[in-house]
Amino acid sequence: MTNNSQTDQPNNKISRITKSILIAIFAIIVVALIQNFSDIDFIEMFRPGTKIERVREKMKKELKEKYGQKFVVDRIGTRSSRGDVFYQARVYPNSIVGTKKEGDDYYYASATVDKLPFGRLGEVGDSYPLVKLKLDIEEYLKPKMQELFGKRILTKIEAHYKKREPGNETFWGQKVNGFEAARDSIKKDPENRMIELELYLYIFDRIDSKQEKEKRRKDIFEFVQYLKEEGLFEYLEMGVIFIDERVLAPSYEEYEHKIHDREWITKEVDGETIELPPKNFRRKMSQELQEEIDRMSEKRLIETMQGIRKSRLTYDGIREYNGQYQCWIYSLKMLKENYASSITEEDKNRNYDVIEDVTINDYKKYIFIN
Repeated sequence: MTNNSQTDQPNNKISRITKSILIAIFAIIVVALIQNFSDIDFIEMFRPGTKIERVREKMKKELKEKYGQKFVVDRIGTRSSRGDVFYQARVYPNSIVGTKKEGDDYYYASATVDKLPFGRLGEVGDSYPLVKLKLDIEEYLKPKMQELFGKRILTKIEAHYKKREPGNETFWGQKVNGFEAARDSIKKDPENRMIELELYLYIFDRIDSKQEKEKRRKDIFEFVQYLKEEGLFEYLEMGVIFIDERVLAPSYEEYEHKIHDREWITKEVDGETIELPPKNFRRKMSQELQEEIDRMSEKRLIETMQGIRKSRLTYDGIREYNGQYQCWIYSLKMLKENYASSITEEDKNRNYDVIEDVTINDYKKYIFIN
């Protein structure tokens, strides 16, 4: 009995030392982790609620702090990139809820937050600066566009603020807090800062005569000079599209559905093969919709136009068969940046300093008969 007790004492002593070492190591690890956590991170580990709701709450909080307005955060899911896992959500301002802007991707952005160890969440990143930049530019240009083209206009913009290091040829996209901040940055370093602007102007008013067509050409030329003065021409791609206003008639959608029940006819237009509905049907549709337009007030026409979502302002969406005329403007630097392989000598010599550089062309698939 005595010998066994003496043998156990060293073992117990070793066991106590081992436990003490393990406890010390664990304490060091805990202290190190706590030092690396912010107070918010530490609280996040024990916050009640589902992970999705925690993500939503965190995104809402940080977006409001950043932009000074409340945001809707929905469609939250997980994504992965290069082994890192993160949450991604669709975000948009509360202010568009209940308006025609709700449900239109043009006004939506995305937000992300990394999944960190121990249930923590990283910082919130978002793409709303891209949305804010184009909306700011749209609002800034609106008075001049209405002055030249009237109120029957809708615009669709893609804008990117870019910069490069001095001596470097390549521009890289950067986030910027709105148009004013972008312009201030460009003024400080115009050689290495720029806004790449794609501007699509939809005019819901068909051209009825050569005189009107020439006036529209002069209006476009004047607008280009204005964009030059505002520093928005250097990297510009602009389309001015004239849409037949009969798309605003109450029965237009009904005819749009009926069209596909007809047997379309193949025809040659300027050497290109296209398909159109029968001429008799097109003539009847054109006349009846025109009668409806004639009974509508200008206010109602504009209200109907403003109900068209930006996501519809595409070739497939509204231009293909309803577009009457089109005018495309490309600055040389924009061509070099995005279409370098297709630049012609004519492109190199066209700087839009004379009205002859502006041309208005017709749409071959224009469906209405005037």
